[in-house]
Amino acid sequence: MITFFKKWMAQQTDGLTAAAFIVGASSFASRLLGILRDRALAGTFGAGAELDAYYAAFRLPDIAYNLVVLGAVSAGFIPVFTSWMEREGRESALRLASRVFAAVGATLALASLAIVALAPLLVPLIAPGFSGESLDLAIRLTRVMAISPILLGLSAVVGGVMQSMRRFVGFALAPVFYNLGIIGGTVLLSPTLGVYGAALGVVAGAFLHLLVQLSAAHDVSFWPIVKPDFADPGMRRILVLMGPRIAALGVSQVSFTALIAIATITETGAVAVFNLANNLQSFPLGLFGISFAIAAFPMLSRAAAAGDDEGYRVTLSAASRRILFFVLPATAVFFLLRAQIVRLVLGGGVFSWEDTIRVADMLGLMALSLVAQSLVPLLVRALYARQDTWTPFRISLASESVTIAAAWFLHGSLGLRGIGVAFSLGAFVQAVILLSVLRKRFGKLGKGQTLYSFYRTTIATVALCVVGFPVREWLGTIYRLETFWQVALQAVGTIAFGGGAFLVTAWLMRSPELEEIANGIRSKFVRRANLTEGAEQAG
Repeated sequence: MITFFKKWMAQQTDGLTAAAFIVGASSFASRLLGILRDRALAGTFGAGAELDAYYAAFRLPDIAYNLVVLGAVSAGFIPVFTSWMEREGRESALRLASRVFAAVGATLALASLAIVALAPLLVPLIAPGFSGESLDLAIRLTRVMAISPILLGLSAVVGGVMQSMRRFVGFALAPVFYNLGIIGGTVLLSPTLGVYGAALGVVAGAFLHLLVQLSAAHDVSFWPIVKPDFADPGMRRILVLMGPRIAALGVSQVSFTALIAIATITETGAVAVFNLANNLQSFPLGLFGISFAIAAFPMLSRAAAAGDDEGYRVTLSAASRRILFFVLPATAVFFLLRAQIVRLVLGGGVFSWEDTIRVADMLGLMALSLVAQSLVPLLVRALYARQDTWTPFRISLASESVTIAAAWFLHGSLGLRGIGVAFSLGAFVQAVILLSVLRKRFGKLGKGQTLYSFYRTTIATVALCVVGFPVREWLGTIYRLETFWQVALQAVGTIAFGGGAFLVTAWLMRSPELEEIANGIRSKFVRRANLTEGAEQAG
């Protein structure tokens, strides 16, 4: 059984849709567990001071992880590793990966030690609205979680190897186990250790994240225990590429941290509200936007390395159209059912109705930019595949400046809602500029197919709203919506009728994305039926 599990995790996946399906399915499972995680946190601590401190404590470890790991892996490692396999061979590429693994581990170990030592100086900068016990708690929680970037960073390098070799199963499952660790810490340890139990769960989840990735890499001859060698030509190339990416991530992290800082001076519980809403709206973002971006990245990198501009455009267009087909209706659902989603997911325990309204308001504002947020990871990777990391940095600098400025000017008049408006505004600015740059360099993606697909999917989404909104209102008049099941019935009814209207409209407009999904399902069932028939005949 263990051998079968390891082989299953290490299997190779061909095709954009198949890879995206694996990543998306695991992302779906991970996001569901993320919902349970947030429900456990909200039900245990409520949207108050303790959860504020917990989320604020995430910032320093998260910044270290994002700057070192995402800068190296997404911008530099995967494109260089892929080209290294093409030119130098698999063995040489794996030696390069081992050196990157060692370098990332050593760098993050130093960063984590610095976080532990400097937490009393840095945390007040991140959370200027905290004082007294809240500030002390955030500092202590930061120190507990400081080890997690090391484990997650090592795991990310292994995941980069597996993505480059188109082995997505283990990479996709790792976040599932990460969330299981946090849930376990919250449920099992918090009754005795309080919010420290949740922090220890973060460390346990990071360890499981690494363990799953190493298990998946067992048959690719990846032996990561070597000394860092920054003189290696591949390492030097990665360092050159990751510089602008780190700068771009630094800007992004400064922006997110600035939003958290502004939230701390807005009202008590604002940090928890912002993070809970962000986690909820990240569900479709991770399920569709990031899944297709991850699946497309190795294909874009190979096309760019081979000088195949047409293949590059086709891959980018196909991924964009599929993202739009899923994310546009998801945006409508999240906006129509924002209060119901929050109540169903987070309601219970000490999480009050007032907390529900605050998170729902923020969720609605953030969900408005889901399309932009979902396209950005793909568009950025399209430039990384061509080893262009400076352009995304400059665009990120512009968009995040808009976000911070808008949040600062709006929070005084709109309060916490001003942060939500600024968040969405920045996402739209970034997506629009990225699209403009790519269009200028490579022309229309798919000869206008992407724009036409957007038009058809938008019409189908309008149909969803036209049908879904009155159904939601009608069901709201039948029941008082005081129980979980009454709220669930309203949500399910709205999704069923609205989703049906979306599918019928997409079918009438001959949406190729819908046809592709239908053909994929049909082929699965036909294949299964043929296998069953053959087995019966053999018997």
